[in-house]
Amino acid sequence: MTVEERPTRGEIWQARIPADLARDVEKDAEVLGLKGRSEIVREALNRWHRQPLAQRMADEIAEYYGGEQPPLPAGLDR
Repeated sequence: MTVEERPTRGEIWQARIPADLARDVEKDAEVLGLKGRSEIVREALNRWHRQPLAQRMADEIAEYYGGEQPPLPAGLDR
């Protein structure tokens, strides 16, 4: 395994949340099939991260095209 293939070390983040939110999140985790607090927090942060990531990508595209409508992918017509 090369250095690039080794998994990076994780970080520990902590937060105190209200008891009622904790109960709701545990119920949600059951529906999603998540086991344990670490898995719940990882999934929540991954889902939360997608929205700003998509917004940054959209902003970069808009900046690249200078306010003009970007072209559709090849094979798609307006």
